[in-house]
Parts: sequence; C-alpha cells; structure tokens
Amino acid sequence: MEKEDKLIWIKRIVSKNNSFLVYVNDIEEPFIFTEEKLIANRIIKGNSFYESDWNKITSSLDEGILFEKVLKYICYLPRTKLEIIRYLEKLNASSLEIKNIVNKLVENNFINDERYAAFFIEEQMRKQKGPNAVKHVLLSKGIEENVINDILCNYDEEYLYNNALDMGNKTLKTVIGLPLQKQKESVYSRLIRMGYDSSIIYSVLSILNYSEIDLDKLEKEYLKLKDKLVDETKIIQKLLTKGYDYNDIIHVINKL
Repeated sequence: MEKEDKLIWIKRIVSKNNSFLVYVNDIEEPFIFTEEKLIANRIIKGNSFYESDWNKITSSLDEGILFEKVLKYICYLPRTKLEIIRYLEKLNASSLEIKNIVNKLVENNFINDERYAAFFIEEQMRKQKGPNAVKHVLLSKGIEENVINDILCNYDEEYLYNNALDMGNKTLKTVIGLPLQKQKESVYSRLIRMGYDSSIIYSVLSILNYSEIDLDKLEKEYLKLKDKLVDETKIIQKLLTKGYDYNDIIHVINKL
C-alpha cells in the first residue's frame, strides 16, 4: 500500500434503525453500514484505513443496505425472482447490484420460483380458482410457463371438475327464480372469471339443477314495462333480452 494514502479514522459509531452510522475524520456526513458489513470490515471505533481501502469498502455499502431491504421485503410476503428485480429497480439499484443480490437470494434459498409456484397454485386451488386464472397471475410474476404447467398437471380433470361444479352450485343460489338462460349465463360468467376451461364449464352447465322461474317476478317486470311502453311487441322484446322464455312471457300476458 502506498504510504502517501490518506488515513481514514473511525471516530464514532451510532446504531440507528438496524443500521449503523459511521463517522470518520472530521466529515459531518456519516456512512451507513449494515451489521454484516460492519463486522466483515472490522469497523471499530479507533481503527484506521488507507483512503484507497476505505473507498473500496464504502463502494459496496449500497448493495448491503439494498440486500437488507430485500430481506424485509420477502419476510413480509414470499416473492418471485421477477418481483425482487422490480423492487430493486424501484430502489434505483444498478444492474450489477440486482444481479448480485438475486444470486445471493437464490443461493441461500431465500427465493425459489418453483417452490413459490407450487404454494401459490395449492392455495388458489383451495379457493377453487381455475387453472387459466392461476397461470395468468404466475406468468405476470415471472414464473416460467413450463414450471406452471408441470405443477398444474398434479391437479387432474376430476379435481378441477368438482371444484367448478361446487362453484356453479354456489352461483345458482344467487340467481334463484331468474330465467333459465340468465341462470346459465351467471354460472358461465363466474366460471370463466375463475379461470376454468370452456369444456369443463359446459359439462357443469349440463348437469346443474336450475330453479324454476319465479312467475311473480316476471309479472312485476311485465307490469313495470307496461307502465312505460304501450307496444306489447316491444315489451316482449325487452323481456326476452332479460333472459325470459317466450312461452313464459305469453303465459303471463294471457293471465294478466
């Protein structure tokens, strides 16, 4: 080491919010260290370093602080590799810092995309989500498609069908008495949003027990339209768009 290097003296160390403020020489602005960096570099009050060595130490401080922030980030909620990268980008981390931190997280098994995908799919299946919806979310989180497909293969057609059937029955309870077409549309829309394939949905629609139409409700709908419209043809058209069967509409009209 060249003798003309300026000496940097550690004057004071102050603990603050899980970090350490290190004051050197007569500089008022402290350097921020993590505990790991403090120990690794033997930063102790009274120690001294050549300026060239000190510059090497402090140039790596940002990465250590970023790593601590990432650890807190993943402790709050499991994350994928892509989510970590996006988080670090928001913190203005350099590409090298991002690469080093992500590699360190992977090496220490803090993040594992396959493990994340398996847990996520299991949780969503318990909530009766369909494979299409689950896959869409995981792809947005950076999980590779082949990883997702391999895990989804563990859930056979019968399992998915039973989930969809149960969800279909739950949906029917919310549309009791509505026109048959309306009941079917409600179930279909719900299952599509939940991420099920059309083949499973149509199988479910074919065996559900639909409730009979509530003719009293149809009568009220008819009378409400009758107050606004004189033309009975238009009234019938309105009721047809609401999903009512033509024969039911004529039956109510004749009755009234």
